[in-house]
Amino acid sequence: FSALDFPCAGLSAPNRQAPNRQSTLYFFMGALLSGSKSRDYAKLVIDFDNVKPSSKELKIYNEVQVILDKCPKILSLIQDYKNCTNLCSKAMSKPNAENEEKAFTALLNSVQSVQAFYVFSKDLKSCVPVLLGELSKPEADAKQTMQDQQALVKQLADILNFVLTFDQIRMMRPHLSNDFSYYRRYLPKFASHPDIKVKADEASAMALFTARHCPMMVSLSSATSDVLAQNRHVTNAMSAMANACLAMLKNKRFESMETNKYVAKAMVGAVILFDHVYPSGVFYKSPVDIKGVIKFLKKADFDTVSLLATIRYSSKHFKDESTPRGIVDMFED
Repeated sequence: FSALDFPCAGLSAPNRQAPNRQSTLYFFMGALLSGSKSRDYAKLVIDFDNVKPSSKELKIYNEVQVILDKCPKILSLIQDYKNCTNLCSKAMSKPNAENEEKAFTALLNSVQSVQAFYVFSKDLKSCVPVLLGELSKPEADAKQTMQDQQALVKQLADILNFVLTFDQIRMMRPHLSNDFSYYRRYLPKFASHPDIKVKADEASAMALFTARHCPMMVSLSSATSDVLAQNRHVTNAMSAMANACLAMLKNKRFESMETNKYVAKAMVGAVILFDHVYPSGVFYKSPVDIKGVIKFLKKADFDTVSLLATIRYSSKHFKDESTPRGIVDMFED
């Protein structure tokens, strides 16, 4: 993996200076503090495989589940996405009515898939405030909230898993944004085509979404930031999710390898989301045991290469000068 594989970071590397004694001290103090945070969740167990909503959770659970039930179809669409590069290139290099119509006809199916992604991202943005609003409590109550509302915590984990999975597949579909650009270019010429589902005005609104390499995380971050503006405890929910998942993984709470992978991805998703919405990020003096997260992923008995790369390249603050040198070095070992 390289930075090109995870371009949503979009940050240039600063000129780092050798850490002084004070910054080194801050790093170890932060490590002790964050380590204590993950230990706070040592006895917490969330039955991700079998949890059912309580009567208190049911209303919000049902509302969110309507959106989550669409996730498999969306992942199938992005997984099966077929690019139209060859047809579009031929239409551009040898422009004639036949080549252009073939290209545009092929683009219609591709663009309908992109429209489904875009609409789902808006659905996601609509349900996240409801879910986070219920789970975001003062820090002192964060652990008890997770214990009492495990079905909603499971749904948050589902969302984080979906977002990371979708964006990882999207990164392997670099032609998607090019296809959409071709579609917008040819749309005026084929405006009367009977099979057009995405008109010019909607195509304009979708353009920014299609240009992003991590579109679902951007949508999730945007929705979370909106909630944070109204509820300052939102980051407590994110840090609690990351720390609780880490504690459960370290304490080997799950026998199934698939469940362990699921929880690890939820943990990393929470780390990335926290980093995107917390002003100083996840790496510097945050309540997330980020050092513990990285250590676990490096020693896990399942493949975590993509998750480590996600933390490094999809986070917002990794390349900030404030990120302790010790954390950066963990990725170089």
